Amino acid sequence: MANPTMSANTNWVIITGASSGLGKALASEFAAGSFNLFLTGRNEVALEQVAAECRQKFNVETRIFPVDLSTVNGIDSLIQSLFRTDLEYSVLVNNAGFAVKGEFTALDVECELQLMNVQLSAMLKLTRAVLPKMLERKAGRILNVASVYSFASVPFQAVYSACKAFMMSFSTSLSNELQGTGVTVTTIYPGITQTAFRSRAGIAEKNKAAGMPAEVVARIAYSATLKGRKDVVPGIVNRLFVFFARHLPPSLFARVVSFINNQRGVNKYSEKLL
Repeated sequence: MANPTMSANTNWVIITGASSGLGKALASEFAAGSFNLFLTGRNEVALEQVAAECRQKFNVETRIFPVDLSTVNGIDSLIQSLFRTDLEYSVLVNNAGFAVKGEFTALDVECELQLMNVQLSAMLKLTRAVLPKMLERKAGRILNVASVYSFASVPFQAVYSACKAFMMSFSTSLSNELQGTGVTVTTIYPGITQTAFRSRAGIAEKNKAAGMPAEVVARIAYSATLKGRKDVVPGIVNRLFVFFARHLPPSLFARVVSFINNQRGVNKYSEKLL
């Protein structure tokens, strides 16, 4: 259910990357909790389909704004759209993201910079845009979707893992700043999740059934967000990953991660792993 401290006129959630995968699952979870949805993503047709499903199944209001968050103009246009209305947003979900894999010198640096825009610039600008009103109302929730890679350096996904480490540090700092304000920051650190995310990044899995279903991750994230929990690592395998990442030397664990990813069929150049 929706947080009872939040009135109906502020019961809107913004979800980025909502057209598929974990974002779509999060939209369903929040709609089931009677939150109205402001959904954004690149695929307008898919966004409208998610919105329509949630309207019909959960009887909530929905709005969509198709946009490419890999550009500064796209991020700014989204923020402008959010505040063209009198809607008040009680929850912000920074979920949008993509990854690229390969040797850093072989990858297009412009693509890496676009990745940073989606993962970091969009998160920072959206948070900065909605936070003042939340503080005025002394009520609000922010959910940042990070990754177990926040805790580890990941060869062949160097920029992606660095972005997730930034997200973890920023979220922890902001959460501390906001103590006692009525606004909370929750960060979830999923591992492999059963979505189309990895295939779009060119990451092939030998085991197609590996990882947690997106719906399970979304349910955990939704509950933790409304409870105001700070950090959530879903699943025993992911918690073990984080435990070893925290206790092994970073350079050693980077080699371990590279070896594991090679065994999963993720890394391209196995001769360079160890």
